[in-house]
Amino acid sequence: MKRHHQLLTKISRRQLLEFVALLPATALLGASWLAEGLPAQDQRLMGGAALLLMLLTLAALASATKLMGEAGTRLEESERQLDQLLNIDELSGALSRRSFLEELDGRLERIRAAQFSGKPSSEFTLMLLDVDHFKHLNDSFGHSVGDEVLRTLVACAAEQPNWIIGRLGGDEFAMLVGSTDHRALYDDASRYAERLMKVLRTSDRTQGYQGISIGIATAPSDATSARELLHCADVALYDCKRNGRGKIAFYNQEMQRKQTDARQMARDLHAAILLNELDVYYQPIVDFGGRTVSAEALVRWNHPVGGAIAPDRFIPVAEQSELIDRLGEWVFRRVCESDANRGFGTISVNVSGAQLKRGKLVPMLRKVLRETRRSASDFALEITETVIMNATPEVLSTVRELREMGFLIALDDFGTGNSSFSLLRTLPVDIIKIDKSYTQQLKTDSISQVFVTAVGEVAKLLSYVVVAEGVETQEHAMLAKLAGAGRFQGYLYGKPIPLGRERLGRPGNDIAQAPSVRAG
Repeated sequence: MKRHHQLLTKISRRQLLEFVALLPATALLGASWLAEGLPAQDQRLMGGAALLLMLLTLAALASATKLMGEAGTRLEESERQLDQLLNIDELSGALSRRSFLEELDGRLERIRAAQFSGKPSSEFTLMLLDVDHFKHLNDSFGHSVGDEVLRTLVACAAEQPNWIIGRLGGDEFAMLVGSTDHRALYDDASRYAERLMKVLRTSDRTQGYQGISIGIATAPSDATSARELLHCADVALYDCKRNGRGKIAFYNQEMQRKQTDARQMARDLHAAILLNELDVYYQPIVDFGGRTVSAEALVRWNHPVGGAIAPDRFIPVAEQSELIDRLGEWVFRRVCESDANRGFGTISVNVSGAQLKRGKLVPMLRKVLRETRRSASDFALEITETVIMNATPEVLSTVRELREMGFLIALDDFGTGNSSFSLLRTLPVDIIKIDKSYTQQLKTDSISQVFVTAVGEVAKLLSYVVVAEGVETQEHAMLAKLAGAGRFQGYLYGKPIPLGRERLGRPGNDIAQAPSVRAG
């Protein structure tokens, strides 16, 4: 397109100059012809007029030449700016999507050509990068903060030797790297992520930044077409997100199978929610004397074809999309509509970290409580220690709002997140549930003994309730009591069962002696 405009400019300029250059001679010839036969005085007047016309024409010629030169300069500048817009992303400074894909296609075309001719081909790596929770960052801190994160991301990538970075759209970037050595690539990508975290977390404006996920595929070993190579890197990127984000993953075929299975499971889970094919089971929580004082609601899914599917398989799938919001609402509504907590102190309902980050939890809980005419004080919301300890200020604010609504907040799986006891003073929680890995090792592991005892002492000072999870034997129960736990949960007191089965629906029962619900 640029060469075409230049050709038109040159032709138009030449033709105009030739036309204008002929005007003085034409004027003189015309004046001479018209002056023939006229008196001498008139001939002199005619000659003067012709001379004046020639001078004016020469002036016009000079002006036209200048204008044509300026027009050509402006046209070239416009073409330069157009090329800039087409090739460089204006916001971030990375290559535009079009320009990056052209570079990717060119490299792959050279590989295919070499393979076709039987010659050794070059190798390179494609890395896809997403900013973790970028939408939340924009919504919470403003788009100007999100823009600054993207610009910093590109600036840090530009510091890496032999990296070519392009923006594919939104917060999705791609990088071409000459190396295909997995160890070197992992080290380089890790240093890049660490550098980015350090730069952004030290700025007050971008402290809400939570990290990046990187999916990696290599050519020609993984693919030799742009479409296939991008797909492979995207599968690796999805694997990062499925495993908690902030990861670096290299593509392999097993990832593809898992992603296909996960997508099918997501479709089936969506249908199960709509068709009410899920169920809620309840596991009792007992006091020091073995009397049922509460219960934990646990979702169960019996797939019509695949049979029982464990929660640790389908909940992570739900957490990758808005399915987690629908699943959470379904469970909470089912619990509210039941009479599970009639006579009990509370029913505990698990809340996913993904729900807290998405910002829809509080409105959903308010709506369901209003529609079912229930009180928040009837329930405890269980949030894992890892989620609480890694929570952003916005997530902690949400937890405090839930507590102000009347919900009790339980810190679940305590001990798995390596948290500091000093943090317990500031966390908005009411209940500490000690992870079963500590409860079941109290007899043989001195560290578990010290840990559980310390939790019990701190809980007394802060008026927290301590629940020992995973109690499966009388010995577990006795040791947990000695260590300072006040409530207990585990197969010794009852497996998770549907409402109404066995004795769960009879509050206040001493079910510690009920053999029908003990662990086998």
